[in-house]
Amino acid sequence: MISAEQVVPGRGSRPPAGSSSATAPWNLSPEGRRRKWHLHSVESSVIALRRELSVFLDTVGLSDAEFYDLILAVSEAATNAVEHAQHPAEPFFDVSAEVEDGEVTIVVQDHGGWLPPGSSLYRGRGLAMMGVLADTTVEAGTHGTTVTIRKHGASSAVLGEEQGRAS
Repeated sequence: MISAEQVVPGRGSRPPAGSSSATAPWNLSPEGRRRKWHLHSVESSVIALRRELSVFLDTVGLSDAEFYDLILAVSEAATNAVEHAQHPAEPFFDVSAEVEDGEVTIVVQDHGGWLPPGSSLYRGRGLAMMGVLADTTVEAGTHGTTVTIRKHGASSAVLGEEQGRAS
C-alpha cells in the first residue's frame, strides 16, 4: 500500500527546485492566501500541482486529515480535467486556491466538454470520492467544467502569523 507521504512531499517541505513556487517566493498573492495555476492538460501537470498545492496548504493550519483529503480531492479533479475534457477550447486547465475565514476553497476548471459517463467496473468513482473528502460542487457547461472544493478548518491563528510575516 502507498502512503500519503509517498504521494505528497512531507508537510513543511519547500517546493522542489525548478518549480514555479521555488523561483518566486511561493508565488502567492500579497496576502499569502491565494494561489493560481494555469497548467497544460497533461498528466505530469497533476503531479506538479499536487506538490505546489501541498506547499500552499501546509501554511494554512489544516489537520493532517484535512490536508490529505484536500490533496486527494483536488488531484482527482485535476486528473478529470486532463482525462475527460473533450475538444478543449484551450489545452490547459486552471486551478485557484484561496483561504478566507477558516475555509479553503479550491477551484479546478477545464475548457472542454465532458463525455457522458460510461459504464465501467473500474472507473467512475472520482466525483463521489471528492464529495466524501470535501464539500464539492460540479458545474458542467459547453465550454468547460468547474469543480469547486471547500474544506473548513484552516486555522485563523496560523493565517494571522502568515499575514504578520508578509508585512
